Amino acid sequence: MTSAHRDQQPSIRAPRMTSGWNLPGPCTSLLVRPSSGEGEGLDLSEIRAWGRVCAEAVCPYAGAYGDAAELVTSELVTNALKHGARDGQRVVVEFPSSPWSWKIRVLDSSPKPPREVVAHDDDVSGRGLFLVHHFASQYDGRLDVEITGDGKAVTCTLPIPAPSRAAEEASA
Repeated sequence: MTSAHRDQQPSIRAPRMTSGWNLPGPCTSLLVRPSSGEGEGLDLSEIRAWGRVCAEAVCPYAGAYGDAAELVTSELVTNALKHGARDGQRVVVEFPSSPWSWKIRVLDSSPKPPREVVAHDDDVSGRGLFLVHHFASQYDGRLDVEITGDGKAVTCTLPIPAPSRAAEEASA
């Protein structure tokens, strides 16, 4: 990350590293505070900020890309907190290092895969996975679900848009 990007990082605590999930490769690993607001970890607004920071680290030239990453982060973490964290079990967010793409992996203790529902105009929830699929499609990315021995891992990958790749290569 360049010094210009380091200066733009939100003023949040250093990430809490976690272990025991058997994840490949180096990545930023954050523990999410439960929805109740009590306990260890970062709250949802802090996790969202990390999503944007990690996206801007791989794609500093596309503001909409950071917006998409922030929204995807928010929706996947909210789903894990609402539907995946059983009996106060932890939710962990990983931002794996990946060339030419931004990735988020959300791990929770439920083996049930997330499912998209149809939200009606007056519904106040139910659009999260629709939005994640929308942004994954917009950036030629994908959403993957892996059932693990500890629950599941939901991963969204957003490749960096080609014009941003060209700009970054030209400046290097």
